[in-house]
Amino acid sequence: MGITVLNRVGAKIRHSELRRFVKAVLESLELSDAYLSIVFVSANEIKEYNLRFRNVDAETDVMAFTGEGDYLGDILICPEVVMKNSEELGVDFEDELKFVIVHGILHLLGYTDYTPEEKQKMFEEQRRLLEKVSSQNFNICIK
Repeated sequence: MGITVLNRVGAKIRHSELRRFVKAVLESLELSDAYLSIVFVSANEIKEYNLRFRNVDAETDVMAFTGEGDYLGDILICPEVVMKNSEELGVDFEDELKFVIVHGILHLLGYTDYTPEEKQKMFEEQRRLLEKVSSQNFNICIK
């Protein structure tokens, strides 16, 4: 299992803890041979990707691009948008970041959230996975 982390925006992230968290999630999904990349990008960069690949001219918190075989693909995360969302929702930034990471992983596995039913199914799986790994005390963010 390999987890590559690229931090293009200087997000205060503990790469080893992030990898440990992703590994736990993948193991919970019985995907211990899988590997993926997580790339932290700026609001402008994710907006460009969103426009190019989804025809949506707006920032977003996470995007996922599927790979092939054991390579699940790439997850792009915009910490700036994650922070805005965490403030709007009144939740801790790190909790929202974990939620977004799991969301991205599920997208790589084919989950979609276009309809209310799909969104509900995906969010239920996110919550299940987060509960399953929460006892392992991950400290991804540098405070």
